Amino acid sequence: MTRQPALTEIAAQVDQLHRIAQELYDRSEDFPALNRNLKRILASIHMLRINLEEDAD
Repeated sequence: MTRQPALTEIAAQVDQLHRIAQELYDRSEDFPALNRNLKRILASIHMLRINLEEDAD
């Protein structure tokens, strides 16, 4: 079964996306449009994490 290693790799990449997006969000308070878009990106990443947890079960 190759599904579990693939999910593990995808989950690691999603975690990396989250770290980058969070870092950018933390630095974007002087740029309202960027800040709003990064907040949306973080919400989407959160949904990806939920989807990965559901698929892992």
